[in-house]
Amino acid sequence: MIDLKSIASNKEDLDRYEVENNFQSWSYQPDQSPARVVSAKGVRFTTEDGRQRLDFSSCFVSHNIGHQDPRVVDAICEQARMLTSFAPSMSTKPRAMLVKMLAEITPGDLSRSFISLGGTEANEAAIKICHQYTGKRKIITRYRTYHGGTATSMSLSSGDARSWAQVMGGTEKIQVPQPYCYRCMFGQSYPACELQCVKYVDDVIELEGGGDKVAGIIFEPVTGANGIIVPPAEYFPRLKEVCDKHGVLMIADEVMTGFGRTGRWFAMNHWDVVPDIMTMAKGMTCGYLPLGATIVRKHIGDKFKEQFFSHGATYAGHALGCATAVALIPIYQSDNLVENSQKMGAYLLEKARELQEKHPCVGDVRGLGLFVGLELVKNRKTREPMVPVGGKIRPGMNPKLEVAKKLGELGMMAMAANPGNVIAMAPPLIITKDEIDEGVAIMDQALEVADVYAE
Repeated sequence: MIDLKSIASNKEDLDRYEVENNFQSWSYQPDQSPARVVSAKGVRFTTEDGRQRLDFSSCFVSHNIGHQDPRVVDAICEQARMLTSFAPSMSTKPRAMLVKMLAEITPGDLSRSFISLGGTEANEAAIKICHQYTGKRKIITRYRTYHGGTATSMSLSSGDARSWAQVMGGTEKIQVPQPYCYRCMFGQSYPACELQCVKYVDDVIELEGGGDKVAGIIFEPVTGANGIIVPPAEYFPRLKEVCDKHGVLMIADEVMTGFGRTGRWFAMNHWDVVPDIMTMAKGMTCGYLPLGATIVRKHIGDKFKEQFFSHGATYAGHALGCATAVALIPIYQSDNLVENSQKMGAYLLEKARELQEKHPCVGDVRGLGLFVGLELVKNRKTREPMVPVGGKIRPGMNPKLEVAKKLGELGMMAMAANPGNVIAMAPPLIITKDEIDEGVAIMDQALEVADVYAE
C-alpha cells in the first residue's frame, strides 16, 4: 500500500482513476473519463477545461434552487461546526424541525416522517410501512416507471430495462399500465376511453384477492425518467376511489416531482388527492447533501404507537442533512420558486411545442411545470419509437445518446440519456425566460442529430 497522502492528483491521474477504479452508474464502463466538473453556480457549471455550461436537467431533477446557494452552504458549515451527526435513537434540533416542516407543506394529514438518505431508501421504507400497516404483501406498480436502485425499489421499477438484471425481491409485485395516452396499451383515445387504465386496476385488485391480499399501489404522479407522462385530470381522483373501495394504500413517489418541480409544492396537489404515503428526496436538499423522507397519514403513523416499527438505519435523520433541508425548504417560499416553476414551465412547454413543429423526430411534447419531455419517434404517423425499450442497456450508440453527446458539445446538459425515448428538460426552478431561450436554442441544434433517423 502506498502512502495514502501522496496519491497523485493531476489530470491524467484522475482520468485514469475514473476509468480503472470507479463504477459509472447505469452504463457500460467507459474507456475514458467523463468531463470533470470543478465548480457550479446558479444554473451553470464549469468543467476542468474552463468551459461554462448550462444545466438544463438540475443534475437529474435534484438541484431545484440551483448550485451553490450561499444561504444553504452557510447553514451546512454552521451545523457542521456544531454537530454533524448522532445516533438516531437520540433527538437533534434539525431532525425535529424538519419533520414538523414536512408535516406543514405536504398535502392533507400527512404528518409522520422517516428520514433516510435518498429516494430509493425512502421508497424502501414506504413499502415496509405499507406491508407492516396492512399485513399484506402484494404491491401494484406501473409499467414504465423507476423507483430507485435498491432491491425492492428496483423490483418495482417495471418496464425500465435497467430493472431486468435485478433479482426480484422485497415484495410481491403486480404490474399495470400507465395512463400513457400517447401510447395507450388498450388502443383507445382519451377521453373516449373512459379511463380504461383505472378500470383495469380495479379489475386487477379483484383478481389478485382484493383488499385481503393487495397492500398498496406505488406510482410517480408524473412519470420521470421513463417519459414525463402526465395523467389525465380525472386519473388520480378515480384511482383514489378504487383504492378506497378496496382498502389499498396509495404511495406517491414524489422524489422527482416534489418541491415545486411541477408548479405546485407536490404534484398530487394538482388533483387534490392526499396519498396514504408519500416519498421525497431530490428537491428536499437539492443535492447539497443526500437526504430522503417517507411521510405517512396520521392514522398510519399512530398505529405504530402500538405496533413495532420494524425499520431503521444508522444514518436515519442525519443531523447535517436535516439542517440542510431546514435551511433550504423555506427558500422555495421566500424566493417564490414554486410560482416561478409554474410560470416558466408554461413558457418552456410553449417553446418545446415549437421544437416539435420544426423537428420530424419529435412525436409528442408534454409536461407540467418545469418538467417537460420531448418524445422521439422514427415516424410521427405510426409513432414508431426512435429507440427500442432495451436501447438504454444495449451496447453502442443510439440516436438519443447521440443527441446527449451533441448537447454536451454545445455546452448543455439535459436528461437525454435516460431510459425510453423522451428527452427531459428540467432546469432549476430559478431559471429565467432568457435562460430558457438559450437552452431551447441549444436543444434545437442537438435535435438535428435525431432528425436524420426520422422518416
